[in-house]
Amino acid sequence: MTSRPGTSDHGLGLGFATFGCKVNQGESAYLAETATRLGFKPTAPQVADILVVNTCTVTARTDAQVRQMLRQASRRSSLQGIIITGCYAQRAPQELACFPKVRAVLGNAEKSLWPDLLPALANRQQPLVQVRDMDACREFSFLPLRNFYGHTRAFLKIQDGCRHGCAYCIVPRVRGPERSLPLQNLRQQVEDFVAAGFKEIVLTGINLARYGPDLPGQPSLTSVVRLLRQASEPVRFRLSSLEPQHINPDLLQELAEWPQFCPHFHIPLQSGASAVLAAMQRDYQASWFAALIQEIAAMFPAAAIGLDVMTGFPTESAADYYQTRELIDRLPVSYLHVFPYSPRPGTVAAGLSPKATPAEIQDRARDLRALGLQKKALFYQGQVGQVVEVLVEGSLAGKPGWVKGLTGNYLRVHLPGPPSWVNRMVRVRLREVAGQSLIGEAYP
Repeated sequence: MTSRPGTSDHGLGLGFATFGCKVNQGESAYLAETATRLGFKPTAPQVADILVVNTCTVTARTDAQVRQMLRQASRRSSLQGIIITGCYAQRAPQELACFPKVRAVLGNAEKSLWPDLLPALANRQQPLVQVRDMDACREFSFLPLRNFYGHTRAFLKIQDGCRHGCAYCIVPRVRGPERSLPLQNLRQQVEDFVAAGFKEIVLTGINLARYGPDLPGQPSLTSVVRLLRQASEPVRFRLSSLEPQHINPDLLQELAEWPQFCPHFHIPLQSGASAVLAAMQRDYQASWFAALIQEIAAMFPAAAIGLDVMTGFPTESAADYYQTRELIDRLPVSYLHVFPYSPRPGTVAAGLSPKATPAEIQDRARDLRALGLQKKALFYQGQVGQVVEVLVEGSLAGKPGWVKGLTGNYLRVHLPGPPSWVNRMVRVRLREVAGQSLIGEAYP
């Protein structure tokens, strides 16, 4: 391994455990790449000398998962130290600094300082806690990548922060105000990913559809799409989650005219009851949201449309829940991500008295997850017989001679094929549904 000039080969293996969204995954890729340049060796987290944990704090469940990992990792005698960063670290750094073997707790802003901090952290015995107030962050931290270790799809963060004050959400506090990657840096990063051989680039952000208002000239996500359409790079592009309030006709028209766009939309609904949406401080109504989804489905007939849905928000009654279920049931959606409400410290909703018991909240979540599986099965069944492009992502575990991949419209596909197909686009005829995947065969 070649170290960066002025650094040494430490011989220490760094493993990364990443929780949460695609933004975190992209930032972990930057941390891993810079660590490699500094002379550290990338390795599996289970055998790493130093474990880097990039945390999420969007729910109490993710907090608990982080703590469980820290407890388990600290018991491993060969582990020399733990470095913690991400949104949980930003929210409660001292809480995490108390775990055994923790050498550093770094906030989200400190991720950009990683190359300067890492050499000293590798030998540190007492925890360093360095967490800046995210409210003071006004510039986008560009974390350039040459590769994306462990992935066949590259995640490109072009936006950070959120200005929405949703009553349940801690994200604005731990991610700060809206910031955007300048178009020239965006274009260069796309070129670097293409040169590295990636066949799909996923544009990500904390509030992706709010790209640009902080930049000179106030470009928009539509501007980004137009720029990439004109560049005509030989890759396909996917958008991560889009807040519905910012999906406008101009954006949809640009996407519809972009051959390289993956027809896949992930859109947070949260509740199908307008009264609950108002209490959540979501500035739209259920009927408006339904019309948006119908419009998208009409413009993109083959698109996968996924929704985020929350059950048990404090003001949600049984009648509100059934409104949500009925709305989803009649919408042309392909899958659901369902989250039981989780109080977040410092949010408006944390001070509200719940109308549902924990058991009722879990029952509603199970019911919606079952509905989501029904929706997914119908969507998958409707794709049988189609000929599609599949990006092969790897060999299929436990089935020699088979590979797995992903279509533009977010179908998981298994098919016979050699390992040499990994990171290749293969034309595939979809034959049948098998559980949570489709079985396909290469099509001439």
